[in-house]
Amino acid sequence: MPHDSDRGGRTVVVGDRAAGDPTATGGGAQLAQSLLSRHMTMISIGGAVGAGLFVGSGVSIQQAGPGVLIAYALTAAIVVLVMRMLAEMSVTRPDTGAFAVYGRLAFGRWAGFTSGWIYWVGWPLGLCIDAIAAARIVNGWLPALPVWLVALVLVGVVTAVNLGSVRAYGEMEFWVVWVKVAVIALFIAVGIVAVAGLLPGTPAPGTGNLLDRGGFLPMGFSGVVIATSGAMFSFSGTEIVTIAAGEAQDAAAAIRKSTRTILWRVTVFYLGSLAVVVLLLPWDSAAVGQSPFAATLSHLGLHNASTVLNVVLFAAMLSTMNSQVYASSRMLFALARDRDAPSVFARVSRRGAPHTAILFTASIAALCLLLQVFHPTTAFSRLVDVAGDTVYVTWIGIAAAHLVLGRRDRAEGRRPVPGTGVWLFPVLTWVTLIALLALYAVMIALQESRTDAVLALALTVAVALVGLWLQRRHPTPSN
Repeated sequence: MPHDSDRGGRTVVVGDRAAGDPTATGGGAQLAQSLLSRHMTMISIGGAVGAGLFVGSGVSIQQAGPGVLIAYALTAAIVVLVMRMLAEMSVTRPDTGAFAVYGRLAFGRWAGFTSGWIYWVGWPLGLCIDAIAAARIVNGWLPALPVWLVALVLVGVVTAVNLGSVRAYGEMEFWVVWVKVAVIALFIAVGIVAVAGLLPGTPAPGTGNLLDRGGFLPMGFSGVVIATSGAMFSFSGTEIVTIAAGEAQDAAAAIRKSTRTILWRVTVFYLGSLAVVVLLLPWDSAAVGQSPFAATLSHLGLHNASTVLNVVLFAAMLSTMNSQVYASSRMLFALARDRDAPSVFARVSRRGAPHTAILFTASIAALCLLLQVFHPTTAFSRLVDVAGDTVYVTWIGIAAAHLVLGRRDRAEGRRPVPGTGVWLFPVLTWVTLIALLALYAVMIALQESRTDAVLALALTVAVALVGLWLQRRHPTPSN
């Protein structure tokens, strides 16, 4: 395969894909295929365990009360099905562009353009969210340091890590995710002991916190629907394993393994830990909105444990920020490779990292931190809701693409690899798509969530129109 290096030897550009390939490019770049199976497994677990769960879930609790469990259970069911769809398509077509490529194959260039750019937009927002959450922890230790400044430094740190080799990213995720999993498991175990009344000095809470403060649904079912936006953001990251498939040595095996374990992962990590929080703490407590996990441990009198937890949370958020830079830069790389973004983003360094895409993503995240400067009390929750709405759009696109590609594959005699196919196809794919559309419609109808939902919808329509214009002006073999 031909290649060309710049004078500094820092950029390598490889030739096009085969002519007539639906995802053919005009000069894509070669990423390093150095992620091992153990890296892929931990990436699939760790990508969604960050500020969305540890901090952002507090926003969702205050929006829905104990009903947050319904919001997360509903979202968990959807994410399990969406991941099955992605697994089925990714094992057949492993590609760094993942669902942007699938949208292009299913509906044409405009769909891949829209799916890829909307997904990318969500990640600089997510990077900003985790940076703010991690910076708040540092601010608690060193109050003299402003949150926005610490957040900016942290964005710089994870950018530097991603500019190194992808193997370094995989290794960092492998070890930090083990710590995340251990902490969540320990938190749930301590919570179960406390709920049972077996923790010295802590009486069993019973159902008081669940039912005595306005009932299980103090904000009504509308609160549950609004909270699904934050839940969507919390679960975003589970799909990173399919994006990483283009840089994995055995992508199919890693994706199958991740798909088989996702049901117990979302049940234990999310529903288990949130059940502990809402059972032990009043949902309307101010501390819940700030940091539900740390607030729970402090409530139990485990102040030292709360301090240790904050240290671990800080490391966990750095890990998630690392994944966000990774996922967004690879999507931007794939868009550039397929002529849907400026070609400069398809350049890779000698280490196989798309350095211009990484730097651009980090720069946008740094600009988003201006919200923290001018709106320090509301920036975090607003960013969580907007980022969650972009996840809605991405998942709707995935379900729609799966309907088309799933039918096409089955009509051509290609059956899903065991352990990856969606059950009862196409029924459950339709159910997922309709559920996502219905939830989003309700969010637009509700005054509390209308602004962010309409903003995300308007952005999607604008991007789709640009995609249609590009498709008509510069048709490709995939159209």
